[in-house]
Amino acid sequence: MLETTHSEHIACQQRSDLQYNGTAIDCSHRGISRVPDNLPVNTTTLDLTFNNITILYNNDFLHLVNLRYLDVSFNPIQTLQSSSFNGLSSLLILEFNGHELNYSEASMPVNVFKPLQLLTNLSMRSDISRFPLRQFDLPDQVFGLLRNLRHLNIDTGSKTVFRSGFSNLTELRYLVIGETVAHGTSFACGLGTLTNETLKGLWKTQITYIQLNSCNLQILHRDSLQYLTNLTDFMMHGTSLVKGGLQDVFQALSVYRDKTMSTVSITDFGSDSNDIATASSVSIKTVYRICVSHIDLSSSDIIYIDFKGVPPFNCPLMKCVKSIKLRHNKISLGSLPKMWFIFIRLFSNIETIDVSLQRKFSVDDETSVHRPGHTYLPIGIPVLLPPKIKSINVAGISAHTGPLYDFYFLNGNKMQLINISYAGLSDFNHTIIGLENLEMLDFSHNDMSIVSEEFFDAFPKLKQLRLSGVQFNNNFISQHGKRLFSPLKYLENLDLSGNGLVFLPYDIFSSLVALQVINLAFNNLITIPDLTSLDKLNFIDLSHNSFTTLDNKYRLMLDKTAENNNEFHLSLWGNTFSCICESTEFLIWLQETRVKLDGGNYSCMDFTGQMSYTKIVQTKWIAFQRHCVSGFWLNMAMGGASVVVVTLITAFVFIKNKMKIKLILLRMIGQNIYPKERNEFLYDAYIIYTDSIYSWVCNELRTEIETNRKIKLNLRDRDHLPGGSHADDILEAIRDSWKIVLILTEDFLKSDLAYFTMCNCLSAITLTTPQRLIIVIDHQMTIPTNIDFMLEAVSQRNIITANIETTNACFNYSRLANIIEYEETTQ
Repeated sequence: MLETTHSEHIACQQRSDLQYNGTAIDCSHRGISRVPDNLPVNTTTLDLTFNNITILYNNDFLHLVNLRYLDVSFNPIQTLQSSSFNGLSSLLILEFNGHELNYSEASMPVNVFKPLQLLTNLSMRSDISRFPLRQFDLPDQVFGLLRNLRHLNIDTGSKTVFRSGFSNLTELRYLVIGETVAHGTSFACGLGTLTNETLKGLWKTQITYIQLNSCNLQILHRDSLQYLTNLTDFMMHGTSLVKGGLQDVFQALSVYRDKTMSTVSITDFGSDSNDIATASSVSIKTVYRICVSHIDLSSSDIIYIDFKGVPPFNCPLMKCVKSIKLRHNKISLGSLPKMWFIFIRLFSNIETIDVSLQRKFSVDDETSVHRPGHTYLPIGIPVLLPPKIKSINVAGISAHTGPLYDFYFLNGNKMQLINISYAGLSDFNHTIIGLENLEMLDFSHNDMSIVSEEFFDAFPKLKQLRLSGVQFNNNFISQHGKRLFSPLKYLENLDLSGNGLVFLPYDIFSSLVALQVINLAFNNLITIPDLTSLDKLNFIDLSHNSFTTLDNKYRLMLDKTAENNNEFHLSLWGNTFSCICESTEFLIWLQETRVKLDGGNYSCMDFTGQMSYTKIVQTKWIAFQRHCVSGFWLNMAMGGASVVVVTLITAFVFIKNKMKIKLILLRMIGQNIYPKERNEFLYDAYIIYTDSIYSWVCNELRTEIETNRKIKLNLRDRDHLPGGSHADDILEAIRDSWKIVLILTEDFLKSDLAYFTMCNCLSAITLTTPQRLIIVIDHQMTIPTNIDFMLEAVSQRNIITANIETTNACFNYSRLANIIEYEETTQ
């Protein structure tokens, strides 16, 4: 702890400075108004940020001859005296951001920086909005004394010109003019014009890097960069050009023709030009003679790339470029000359191509829906790749690419990553050859409902495989899932989320011994595949599935996995568990397991039917166990009584009035059971239908029943939240509706949840509500025998037969309304 003087007794923190082999002093946020004068001589780092210093007086740092790093940012410094930095002959880095200097000679004397002859890094940024119209001149003679400066981050005004004094900075390599951030505060780019004279004073410097982020340029001259003869890195992010477009930036870069550059990054570029051709097109002819290694033109609203006039066999740009990023533009493949794809191999050094997420829309594009089917070609399509290509990202390049074909990739032995997600691909019953060394593959959100079980044989070296939302066929996965993934011996990360999977073979992962991460989120699973052979497994995501509990065999398996790997994590969030007596062992496991859970507090349904959380049940554990024990003996007693009752009423089971008799018997033992009234439900009727009759249900049927007859309906496409579990939505809608109308069509019986829906509809028919289910049958449908169990449980009065295709003309809406409104009695 160190106390300052100058009549200020403020404690500063000090510690060992390992970087500069001295002492680091932290006097930030101390409210001091002057530099402390009793700092140790061996101070090498000094932090004076966020104080109240307004003047740096002569000789304030005179005794700090060993200081290497000084940060006086965010002080309201308005004046530097001529000898303010005396003694700082060893200073290397000066951070001077958030000041209030006006760059006049009164605030910055000409020789103020003269002692700083070893300074290499200087950052002087401030709020330039304090200047009228953001106009001011930089004192070039002041900065020109820093002859060893290599990195300069400096304010600019709207019409700033770097004058001749800056030519003395012969060691300068990095120039930052654009928006920058210091201590969490952003400083805007003030430059408004980049003319042929703006950078003229830097002609003797060695600048290789310039940053022009978020500058709002009114003018950009063609030869504005001509004085930066050594430039290799050009950075421009979030910059806009009022008059002109991206092509004007290319014109400015054309001064580097026949030279070598490392990086040209122009991202999130904006143009205020009303001419679409000017704002959204670029000509490669302007820059093709520049040898650039890395090009990034992402998010710049590019629509058209013009290759006219570019000789493919004499193009330095093609030969030098290693990385091209064009993501988040609006480029259409149709805008590129077809012949250029023939010359793709001439990109002899290209390693990375990213043209993903093209946000294009054309009124000429036809909207198409692919119908699954297998397409054959007599031979595979050859694809010639550049010899050094490693990564290709074409995610989202098209909404409806169509069927996949057999492909044979040439020069694909170095390919490591391919992302073809969101590309509208379908029919994966094909073969891909030539990518045997691929390590990462992303087919997410394509249609893999048709796929060969041998498809992944072509990618034996895969480490990451992303197959989220690919519409896998449940029957195919249950029968061929193990064979499909068995070749992937080196796979470390597998994503199968969002596929609606109901079941996975127990041994589907048994051969994938290198797996570290498995993502099975957003499916409908109730079982867990075998994980015992996966010694390297770190994480499995089972969130948002259909688990109501975890059976003992799964809990033992997860515990064994955690024993093999102490970092094993399990995600169960989004499942609705059962907090009932039968789940006691599972609830105990949640508290005692060594598996690292995602919070360990999950939603559950308690024995009263109310939503709760597992940790709430655990906090009331004694009451929960008491309920379970008492319930056990109650069940035993009720079970014995039920045997006697069942014996007595067996002869009457098939009597016509069986339900009324059972109600009478229940009342004889004191169980007065009455059905819930219509006004106790949220809806009068829940309509169950398929997408094929969506229009009729949500228009004509809704109008006739709900609008004209005031019967409140529960409609899936209107009343259910999108993105939730379909099964949970069905259960909730049945619970909240007085009557249930099931529309039986061929499409409904083919749906994945048909059997689940019918079973739950039957469960809604109770002793007190025998008329709750209403069935509308398409008379053109052939009724299969396996649904007789449901039709027999519904009275003939509640069955309506109609021609669904001509319902608007002949459907008896009055009969349906009368059946819905029929009040059941328990007399």
